[in-house]
Amino acid sequence: MWTISINSAINDGRTALYDESCSSTLASTFSNGRKRNPEAGVATTDLYGNCTLRHSGTSAAAPEAAGVFALALEANLDLTWRDMQHLTVLTSKRNQLHDEVHQWRRNGVGLEFNHLFGYGVLDAGAMVKMAKDWKTVPERFHCVGGSVQNPE
Repeated sequence: MWTISINSAINDGRTALYDESCSSTLASTFSNGRKRNPEAGVATTDLYGNCTLRHSGTSAAAPEAAGVFALALEANLDLTWRDMQHLTVLTSKRNQLHDEVHQWRRNGVGLEFNHLFGYGVLDAGAMVKMAKDWKTVPERFHCVGGSVQNPE
């Protein structure tokens, strides 16, 4: 609960060497994950007031996703954690993501998903646009079962 699991994808759409398959993954962001081009990472601040082009992997994926979520929350201050999960699923794009092992499948409502990439790459523009008019989803349904006692 209260989680949005994000994975990373290489800029060309392949999986990174360290990516793990997980059914909880909702989406991915692009970041470098192979040594072929070390300059193809994410540009960001670095130590001692410098910049780097080598920030990559899931260490880059989570902050990228947090930035997208912040934009959506700025567009609609009433969004809840459940709304953000829904928006993530509904606005992520498959793009050119591919993996030979973990194939894309359709779930029960017809959305494509992949156990490495989730529902695809986060689309900040689509998420913010949908967030502006989003109606908050109901609270999570929660069941609590009682205990079973032996009859006397």
